[in-house]
Amino acid sequence: MTHSTPEPDPPTGREDRPLDPTPITAAGHQPLVPPEGGMLLDDARTPTADGLTSGVVFVAGAWLTIAPIALDYAPPGHGFVGYWHDIVLGAVIAVLALLRVLAPRSLPWLSLVTTAVGIWLVFTPVVLGYETWPRATVAAVNAVVVGVVVATAALLSAWWTYRRRDSAAHPPVSGPPPPGHAGEAT
Repeated sequence: MTHSTPEPDPPTGREDRPLDPTPITAAGHQPLVPPEGGMLLDDARTPTADGLTSGVVFVAGAWLTIAPIALDYAPPGHGFVGYWHDIVLGAVIAVLALLRVLAPRSLPWLSLVTTAVGIWLVFTPVVLGYETWPRATVAAVNAVVVGVVVATAALLSAWWTYRRRDSAAHPPVSGPPPPGHAGEAT
């Protein structure tokens, strides 16, 4: 008498996961729209939220770069440390934000660096002594406002990215609640 063991079914190439009901377009991808009733900024499949906030940071950095010229910070024939500081720091912020827009999922730490730069901007009028120059009030208000916008938007961008990474690493478990769960009938 021989005992034969049943052979396992051959792999089908699919994992045991539900199929996504979103139709695939003619271009070969699923459209980047939120599911019915969902919020666009909370859609975990797209980098919209962190891309949007990184875009705001990019615009703020670009503004900071041109603000000394547009707002005429430096008096004629004199130097002003805030003039070049804002031009260089604005360019740095814009480059960091552009990198985040291009690779939002792989470089979330850049948003934390940008947040630190935004916080530095808030304190630059005091640290660099803006009050000794004409038009210093305009330069100081611009630095503080841009610093708050950059720090807030960059922090939100990092938060959304890390939150999405965490939800991807720990997907919600579907099925019946564990015994003793508050939603279970007794």
